[in-house]
Amino acid sequence: MSKIPTLPFAALLLLSAANAQSMDYGSIEQLFGEPATTSATGSPQRATEVAANMTIVTRDEIARSGARDIPGILRHVAGVDVLQWANDNFDVSARGYNQAYSARTLVLIDGRQVYVDSFGFTPWSALPVELGAIRQIEVVKGPNAALFGFNAVAGVINIITNNPRYDDVTTASLRYGSQNMAEASGAMRFALGQDVFLRLSAGYRSDKSFGTSNPLPVDGVPRPKNDRTSVDADAVFRLPADIELELEASHTQANQNEVSGGYKLQTSEYGTNSVLARLLADSGWGLVRLTGYSNWFAWTRAVGAGNVAPKLMNQVTVIQAEDAFSVTPNHTIRLAAEYRHNEVGPRDGSDGWVAFDAGSASAMWNWQIFPDLSWTSALRFDSVSYDSKLAKSSTRQTSIAGAPLQIDQWSFNAGLVWNATASDTLRLIASRGVQLPNLVQVWDAAAGQAEVSDPTLRLRPSSVTNVEVLWNRHFTAINARMQVGVFHQETTDVISTGSGTVDVPGSPGMAPANVGSSQATGLEIGWNGQLFATWTWSVSYRFELINDNYVKGTGRTDLVNYEDTTPQHVAKAGLGWTSGPWEANAYMHFQSESAGLRRFGPGRLLVPIQPFTSIDARLAYRLTDQFLLAISGQDLFNAQQQQTSGPNVERQFFVTLAFDM
Repeated sequence: MSKIPTLPFAALLLLSAANAQSMDYGSIEQLFGEPATTSATGSPQRATEVAANMTIVTRDEIARSGARDIPGILRHVAGVDVLQWANDNFDVSARGYNQAYSARTLVLIDGRQVYVDSFGFTPWSALPVELGAIRQIEVVKGPNAALFGFNAVAGVINIITNNPRYDDVTTASLRYGSQNMAEASGAMRFALGQDVFLRLSAGYRSDKSFGTSNPLPVDGVPRPKNDRTSVDADAVFRLPADIELELEASHTQANQNEVSGGYKLQTSEYGTNSVLARLLADSGWGLVRLTGYSNWFAWTRAVGAGNVAPKLMNQVTVIQAEDAFSVTPNHTIRLAAEYRHNEVGPRDGSDGWVAFDAGSASAMWNWQIFPDLSWTSALRFDSVSYDSKLAKSSTRQTSIAGAPLQIDQWSFNAGLVWNATASDTLRLIASRGVQLPNLVQVWDAAAGQAEVSDPTLRLRPSSVTNVEVLWNRHFTAINARMQVGVFHQETTDVISTGSGTVDVPGSPGMAPANVGSSQATGLEIGWNGQLFATWTWSVSYRFELINDNYVKGTGRTDLVNYEDTTPQHVAKAGLGWTSGPWEANAYMHFQSESAGLRRFGPGRLLVPIQPFTSIDARLAYRLTDQFLLAISGQDLFNAQQQQTSGPNVERQFFVTLAFDM
């Protein structure tokens, strides 16, 4: 198959404008002959032509993965690191730099942030999305804050759900397996006439945690089982004058045993609610998108009888405006502005709070220099103002002292894409992203610094600068694709994450701090293809060296060791087969020796993690055109295996009966 010629960016912009501009992924995929994205620039592009390192996981790949959750899917993606602490407890990052309560990867659902700013992490089990409602998952590696927003420093995971207007998909599944796992989920689409479209999805899951011994200290009493409930409603209204309105509301409740950012085993209860409204218009000013949403996040940690359970409330409200237009057929611009208010409080029964108001402005410019050469650049400015009122006792309150009152930061993305031949694409990419201290860190810093009034302890945001070169080749004779990339990135002002602390003289507590810098250099190679119309395959390898440079004597750095906890060698492979009603898939993951952080008294220590290989597999039989029966397994060759510094991962099996119409 020959490569489809590159279309002018402005022409693709017009394609997305058709039919009141919501993205009809099916039509774009037919045009390109492969999955497409609009996430990076707002207009349709192939993943290999985005000015960033992007991988698209398709709906078919999600189904054939055999995974029961999103981290289970991502563990098979090249360059993505997944730590599994328990059945329902994961941390996901890209290019290493992963740890408990991982803070460096921004996670979105249809562009809406589900990353939680209070702790600076993603509660994967509490995401309001069912696997059957997902159309594709877009994984972007490297800092991409100028395109997606702050905290996108290791990468971005954007989960794209089925559009109720274009994707006439109804699914349901029942799943039962080891660890007493039972799950039911479904997503149904309705068309109410020609102008109103609705998607309803819901799910419930329960299971027991791993029965392996736990080497970590325990806070409270572990739950006898984990459970998760989720419901989401998404409606699209086609209005006159090429206008489309989307309204969405969701709710989740998840209770689970997990490993905290301080490397303790604890029981957490998460509750989330969200509402969203989005207006799209094909105007004389271009493609206009107005979005507003609010997320509510509630967290409670279970403790023993007679003790007060720690609690935390977090609400974020975001208003976004965006306009994409073509100045000439070869020059396309996207302008955007954003306001957000983010607040934590009350916390642990106190009446204190910490909040910030952020104003952001960004611009993206795409220049189709020649038919086979394009330049894309994006620039974003964030201005973040903090405020707080912290209850120090029943009689005295204080505001932020040495904590950051104001943060002003620039981010950028730039990429040159050259389609050298019909089969070869070369990309040169440079970017800078910003990671804000999470609001709990700001709270703790404010409390500690108010005691000592020491401005030298002021928290600063981390910044990550990245440069990389990517070469993509399509081997048409054997229907295979290859990507080779090299990257170098530097993180400055690393923040002691989770419960990372520095000693505060004269204070009974501790406060987070900036502890130094870290550099990473790596090589990534990936191949995938198809054989004889019945076999698919993929192979990837990553080599990475990380060098932490922390300032000795000024901070406790026992929670931010990236140099030793990131394996130098990671290899992944996948093999798939289809014949008539049968489907089979197998996945291999190997990583070299590394280490993990473990709590030991008031500090942390490194424990070795030996090289390991895990195998996942799925075998499915299509009973009818709508019903499919599958058996899946994870870590098949090991009853239990050390993959982290927490409890060992156990072998899992489950049977799934799926309905798809």
